[in-house]
Amino acid sequence: MSNQKIIIASALLLNADKELLVVRKHNSKFYMLPGGKVERSESHIETLIRELSEELHLNFQESNFTFLGQHETNAVNEKNTIVQGNIFLHKGDLDLQPIAHAELAEVRFINKLEYQQFNLAHLLKEFALPIWLNL
Repeated sequence: MSNQKIIIASALLLNADKELLVVRKHNSKFYMLPGGKVERSESHIETLIRELSEELHLNFQESNFTFLGQHETNAVNEKNTIVQGNIFLHKGDLDLQPIAHAELAEVRFINKLEYQQFNLAHLLKEFALPIWLNL
């Protein structure tokens, strides 16, 4: 059976203490970066801005982000699926605790001392985590 592919855009969002914002969807045990699936006519950054608005009620502009790179790995919530992540870094600090909306069950900040206690999605663990740990 061949793998399907989903393309997403997500971001590292940090607070002033350099804690990383992670989200968990309903019916999932994995924490991941906020963001979501790219729709046909959208650029990656347009997807990111839309998803952050829909799921966290956070409003940003393209200039608020720096593109970090792209990574492909196995999706944690969809069987036989590869996820291609287009990962961005928010340039500033979040000064509030976002609240879960839409398909999200939980939103929280994790710090560099406790992150190992969480089930992290492959994309976060393989690509974003090493970047965050060096910030």
